[in-house]
Amino acid sequence: MLWLSKVYGIPAGMYASQVWGTVYLSEDSEFGSQLQKRHLSSLRRILGVKNSTTNWAVLIRECGQEPLQFFWFRASIRFFKSMLNSNIETLRRVLKADLYLASFDSSCWSAQVSNAFNGLQGSAMFKQKMLRATQVPMHEFICDLRFRHLKVWREANFSCPRAVNKKAVTYHKWCGSSESGPRGSPFSIPSYLYKDLDKHVLRNFSRFRLRAHHFRVESCKWHGGSSICDKYECGEVQDEKHVLFFCKCAEVCELRMRYKDLFEGMFKTRLRVFAPSNSEFIPFLTCHHSITDFEINAFLNQDSYRLLKFVSDLVSIFDTG
Repeated sequence: MLWLSKVYGIPAGMYASQVWGTVYLSEDSEFGSQLQKRHLSSLRRILGVKNSTTNWAVLIRECGQEPLQFFWFRASIRFFKSMLNSNIETLRRVLKADLYLASFDSSCWSAQVSNAFNGLQGSAMFKQKMLRATQVPMHEFICDLRFRHLKVWREANFSCPRAVNKKAVTYHKWCGSSESGPRGSPFSIPSYLYKDLDKHVLRNFSRFRLRAHHFRVESCKWHGGSSICDKYECGEVQDEKHVLFFCKCAEVCELRMRYKDLFEGMFKTRLRVFAPSNSEFIPFLTCHHSITDFEINAFLNQDSYRLLKFVSDLVSIFDTG
């Protein structure tokens, strides 16, 4: 379904976009068009997650696709190039007249495209070349545009998931794969989407990665109340890190014991003895500070069917709780 959306959905949204799509080319307008909203809605349905999931995480990182703005902006620059090189004198004159009008009217085609360069590293150079009716270097422009689209992840690099409690930061630090090409080329689709999974396992794993679950850190935003874990009187925030490694709820501990091989490979030197005591299970790890963001990310990106089933079962426990 992801490939079909890329092969058929994106081309369908390209028709004449170099003319009407210029209003959506500026920075922070990536998700302003109805076409982009419908595209994202279809991707969320494929993953089985709710509409409040982070746009950038769903589109670029989880589905390996680029915003429609990328294709519309590239088409507009190619359209500009074709007008410059046209052998039709009338068309070249219309372009030059529109470029002249750009200094007076911000709603004209040239003004909208040139203003959309703002936020790019080479914005001044691109804008100057366009307004002077010279060729915009396509390769440099495409790399720069992709780099602008990854701004949200560069900002997330300097944030702590528990300090800022933002979905994009949590996804970037704990769940998202870092496999992308040079200069912002598309991310690889996560390996779990290539596996033959039951629909509910796929949905639960996607929900966990994109914070579309019922853990208290998320559900308290809809229903009010506290984000503190209600499964066990520990006084800790019930987020992904807590339920994976530290929740002392008997049901969760039993689940960890069934999948203890997933933990032993990564945290062997920091595991406590795992044994039941008075119907209460001893948690796996010694303290919260012993697990880094990098280790959580590595744990959740293991290429293992058992990890997918473990996380799915974990999400189900909190769905019914």
